[in-house]
Amino acid sequence: MFGVTGFGASPITVPVLAHVLPLPFVLSLAAALDLGSAAVLGVHTRKQADGRELLVLAPFTIIGLALGVTLLVRLPRNATLLALGVFVCGYALYIMLHRGPWRPLGRAWAAPAGLASGVLGALFGVGGPAYVVYIAGRIPDTTAQRATISLMVALNVGLRVAAFAIAGLFTGRDLWLAIGVLLPVAWAGVWTGNRVHTHVAPAKVVRIVGAVLLFSGASLIARAL
Repeated sequence: MFGVTGFGASPITVPVLAHVLPLPFVLSLAAALDLGSAAVLGVHTRKQADGRELLVLAPFTIIGLALGVTLLVRLPRNATLLALGVFVCGYALYIMLHRGPWRPLGRAWAAPAGLASGVLGALFGVGGPAYVVYIAGRIPDTTAQRATISLMVALNVGLRVAAFAIAGLFTGRDLWLAIGVLLPVAWAGVWTGNRVHTHVAPAKVVRIVGAVLLFSGASLIARAL
């Protein structure tokens, strides 16, 4: 998913893994894998990205991340799972029902987009959607969109990893073992997705991702209730 879309696999992996593993462990694992994946994809797409949009989004993302990490360590597990499920279902319906080009956006929308991405990235491991909506409304070229989204997600995830480390979420031996085993698999997935990106219609990818998100979000809501 990261190779195809440029904004990560966390919207799919986090809701699925949250059924069987503690959410802080899942978020830390997903952040580490997304950071490694973003680094690989960014090497190939960095020249196509719009650096001005990155600079505008970054400060608001940092503020949002700080708020999200604070909420993560304080909210009860069931409340967090329920909120994650509702958010994932809402986002799935939004991308599946959206038709036509994204509306043009002014640069002032960088503030809510950056804050939302920071909070949602830290709290749910899903920081990409708000970036997608903002950057798609700012950059008409799809290649530049994907490159800019990928680098912004890399920055978001890098800051998220640092915030999680400060909060003490990267101290477990099991977590580092899982990262070591799964990171090469993630890199293989990015390589495959990057090749698939040029052959699959974006609308078809959106429908597939939306259906998976809707199912995983609904299952999380049922589990929390």
